[in-house]
Amino acid sequence: MDSRSVADPTAPGGSEDGSNLHSGAEANENLENYADLYEYYSQFDGEHWDRCYKCKLHFSSVEEASAHFKAVCPDLWCSRCEATFKTPEDRQIHLQQGLSHWPCGTGACLFNAPQAKLQEAHWKQTKHRYECRGCNCWYEKRYWDKHLVTYHACSRCHQHQKSEEERKKHESDHIKTAGVIQCIGRCHLEFHNVGDMYSHLESGVCGSSIDQSDVIRCFAVHQGAEYLLFKDRKGILKRIFEGKNIETNPFKCPGDGCQENFGYFSSFLKHTTGKKCKFEFKESGSESSMLTHMEKNLFVDVAISRIKTMAENTNSGIQVHALYPDVPKERSQHLFIPDAEALRPLFVGIVRSYHLLLKEMIFQESDNIKKPGFLKIRIPKSFNRQLGFLEKSFNKANQAYVKQVSSKRKPHGDIFVYFQSAKMGQPGWKFLQDVDKVRKLLRVMIEHEMPRYEQHYQKLL
Repeated sequence: MDSRSVADPTAPGGSEDGSNLHSGAEANENLENYADLYEYYSQFDGEHWDRCYKCKLHFSSVEEASAHFKAVCPDLWCSRCEATFKTPEDRQIHLQQGLSHWPCGTGACLFNAPQAKLQEAHWKQTKHRYECRGCNCWYEKRYWDKHLVTYHACSRCHQHQKSEEERKKHESDHIKTAGVIQCIGRCHLEFHNVGDMYSHLESGVCGSSIDQSDVIRCFAVHQGAEYLLFKDRKGILKRIFEGKNIETNPFKCPGDGCQENFGYFSSFLKHTTGKKCKFEFKESGSESSMLTHMEKNLFVDVAISRIKTMAENTNSGIQVHALYPDVPKERSQHLFIPDAEALRPLFVGIVRSYHLLLKEMIFQESDNIKKPGFLKIRIPKSFNRQLGFLEKSFNKANQAYVKQVSSKRKPHGDIFVYFQSAKMGQPGWKFLQDVDKVRKLLRVMIEHEMPRYEQHYQKLL
């Protein structure tokens, strides 16, 4: 027993956190009236296992004693300490006040509490275990996610559901009750109004990597988009679909007497929810609603587009070459050219990991405005493992690229990544940027399929 931290169950009070754990100095004061540590702890111990006072029996082995007490006199036996008691009251006092009955039990943690409530407080503070309020049980991290997924537990209240569909419906009811809107980019962030949510997406900070161009492109596909655009509506739509820049304020409010124009869809939404304008979008849920269309299609369309583009570009492999910058001849001797031979296997490793990950997905683009595209993960655990490999490959390549290129003084060369199947290429920084967007989007997707319940748990503490 380590005397640096002694639990004194007889002391009223305890340490600052109320755990009754004392420092070495405090422990020494508590122990000064006892001859030794054995005397201090033995006050809560039971009798030796070799006898049963109630049945007046003697035992020759602890196995024989254990079998008897478990079958005949369970109220006189402590299986953890292998000790027996004269009365059930003595055993109860032992269980409540004796040590070594409420350990952490997680990994190498040596914490041991004199009471169950202190054990639970330790778990909450250290996150060594998580409480499922649906079944009032505590689970180690390695079993936590599996338990909640198996029983389709709500990520907020942990109430168990019969199916995954019922869990999603139950959680959506939570959101409605709370009066918040969950990000349709599947990053789990919540907002008080739909305008703020779209502002979050347009800024590009969403974990899904969706940005303004993605929002406006999904908007333009809806049958009512032309009615909500300013001036040359057909021309604006054409430029949107071609991926070209559009005018500063493409959105025009169709409300009676309203002449407001907006540069962002989020600004348009905030305007329609105000008191000045009478125009308003149909609520999400209506089949013809623009908001329903965006909710169903935005994430899926962006995900499929990026996944498919990356797959088609790298389908036949890539070539990696050093790229020389255009500089005056008198400065050419100061150029730094990256080592393409060293970076090539790292970039090729990204492509190899990505195509292994593709085997874990099924996706199909939408060919009907009323029917969203199809995107599904075959086996979430396998997908998560392959995504981990892609992330490791990306991190290695990105670190090497920064060391070889980005951190060097200008003028410096770059890496040119040539896509053999697409017969085109792009600078190394652009390739890594595109991979990073796909990586982030796929990470958000898997976390949406397999929610990290501990995040919601921490919010509720």
